[in-house]
Amino acid sequence: MTDWDKVLVSIAIDAAKNCIHVFEAEYPNDDHPRKALEAAEKWLNEPTEENRRSVEALELRVWRSKDWKPGRGKGAAEACGCAARAARHPMTSAMDAINCEAYANGLERQDYSRKWLYSVLRQNVGAL
Repeated sequence: MTDWDKVLVSIAIDAAKNCIHVFEAEYPNDDHPRKALEAAEKWLNEPTEENRRSVEALELRVWRSKDWKPGRGKGAAEACGCAARAARHPMTSAMDAINCEAYANGLERQDYSRKWLYSVLRQNVGAL
């Protein structure tokens, strides 16, 4: 994992952390997104094969859940899924996590403080 990949994974994790409260307020008994987020953090700090397998398994649980209705809570869960997916696809996952964070927090893209970061990442998708 390159230093740039670590930055991208960190961005995805930070975005998820900034909106997980929305999900947990709506679904207080469901810990799948929180576990995926924690696994992503663990993998970032200790990128072992065991931690990679764990984060992938927890990511799949987030994407496969059918228990969440469309809305901001689900957007926050998806930000956590993106944070976990960042172990495999750092660039697109960071971008998606930023969008999910904005949606979960009820922000329009033009009002969102990270819009500059999304723009920079978007410009560099093909460059990597």
